[in-house]
Amino acid sequence: MQTQDINAQQMGKGMQQNRMPEPPQIITSKDLSYIRDALSWELAAIKKFNHFAQEAQDEKTRSVIQKVGQVHQKHYNNLLKHLNPANSASKLKS
Repeated sequence: MQTQDINAQQMGKGMQQNRMPEPPQIITSKDLSYIRDALSWELAAIKKFNHFAQEAQDEKTRSVIQKVGQVHQKHYNNLLKHLNPANSASKLKS
C-alpha cells in the first residue's frame, strides 16, 4: 500500500514536469473538437444558470446563481480567445 502511494506521488511529479510552458501555435482537429465541446458545455451552463437566476425568489440565492453563471461566461470567453486568429497573430509577433 505504501509503495502504491509513493508511486502515485512520483507519477504526479513527473506529470507536472511534462507540462507545456505555453500552448502550441497550431490547433489540431482533435483540439478543435474538444474546444467546441467545452464551448457547448459552458453555453449550456450559462443558459441554465440565467434561467434559474430568473426563477429564484430569494435575492441571495439569485445573486449566488448569477455569480456562478458569470464564472461560466468567463470560461466561455477564455475558450473563444484561443480560437480568435487576432490573438494568435499577436502572440506570434511578441
